[in-house]
Amino acid sequence: MKKILFAAFAMLFAFSSCVQDKMYPYPSIADISNTIAYDETEAVIVTATVTAFIDIQEVNLVYKAGGSPQKVKMVAGTGNIYAGEIPPMPMGTEVIYYIEATTSGGTTTSNEGKYTVGVIPIDFTPLKLNELNGNDKFIEIVNTGSAPINVKGIKIYKDTKDVWTGPNRELAAGAYLLLYSEDVVVSGGAHEGYDPELVFGSGLSAKKAVRVQLTDPVGNSLDDFNLVTVSKTAPASYSRVPDGSGKWCYTPATPGAKNSSDDSDPVTGLAS
Repeated sequence: MKKILFAAFAMLFAFSSCVQDKMYPYPSIADISNTIAYDETEAVIVTATVTAFIDIQEVNLVYKAGGSPQKVKMVAGTGNIYAGEIPPMPMGTEVIYYIEATTSGGTTTSNEGKYTVGVIPIDFTPLKLNELNGNDKFIEIVNTGSAPINVKGIKIYKDTKDVWTGPNRELAAGAYLLLYSEDVVVSGGAHEGYDPELVFGSGLSAKKAVRVQLTDPVGNSLDDFNLVTVSKTAPASYSRVPDGSGKWCYTPATPGAKNSSDDSDPVTGLAS
């Protein structure tokens, strides 16, 4: 009898092993960056972290500088970092590039990156999510740096959906950029007539799990608020205490101004 039970258990285990979910077949591309072409003599090195659950067959850098697209094979280094080189270009040339990574399961294409020869690029990393409010339905960004930043091309994703792209305007050092939901700027809404360039195309709830991501124009993460478990309805805002760098806390709303200094009520249920 014991032998029969053991055989049945073994068959059940084998069957369950066979019906496990298939591994995600596509590669992931992250942390894209490029060196600076200060003048027409300098090539540009583009790097990215490329990972996959199955073997990566090839990674290519595709770039265009006014003519037909050119493709360069990227070389694997340590830590899943791949590198490719774009040759020197004349001063003032705008170069647009993206990365293609391929496994036996398919190909992933990254967002586009670009640079102009002789132009020093913008450092977007001081931009941080600072306050999220599902009651009054706004998202606040702060510039934690010491210099103004042009926010053109930065993006907000809400629950992985692209809902806002930054306009061509500067955010001063230490200043706040206030975005309102389309839900409250409709005719008769609380903020009817608000600057349409500062309206994100989604709602925002204080009662539900939510993920709000801030990225640079290439798609690299600048900040990520990922509330996966809701323990209570937010009484007002989810705010960083202190501004830009501290932990997320439940605080009174301070749209476009410095957050409360009270960090005694931290937000729980955030993904690490």
